Amino acid sequence: MVSPAISDYLQVTHRADLDVLIVRWLRQPSSQELHEGYRAVLAIAQQPGCRYWLVDGRRRTNANQQGVAWMMETFLPLVMARLGGQVFIAYLFVPNHLAELEADASVPPLTYFDNLPYHIRRFADEQPAMAWLAECRVTYC
Repeated sequence: MVSPAISDYLQVTHRADLDVLIVRWLRQPSSQELHEGYRAVLAIAQQPGCRYWLVDGRRRTNANQQGVAWMMETFLPLVMARLGGQVFIAYLFVPNHLAELEADASVPPLTYFDNLPYHIRRFADEQPAMAWLAECRVTYC
């Protein structure tokens, strides 16, 4: 399933062969666009029940830390409720945005997710991100 025209800021592709939803932010979204975009992603993920996501934020101009609270408090619990089961999200960022996130005390460290039903990892390169998702499919299926 390919949806290249969700908007001018978001492209979503379901790779059925890999069971991965590939989400590409095409530009920096506003807060409203971020929320609308992630809701659209979840709607697309629900049809095949895809619980493995690659979220590419490398075209964004910043890491949008102000969206962290909404993601943690609203969106991720909604993902769990709708997809029913553990969810694995590999985020791609350019190195300086990744460094910003990791240095920001308002952004939970990755260990925060260790005992939650959604697993998050951050990457600067797509290949290790896809390898992590493949490993998760083997380990958690």
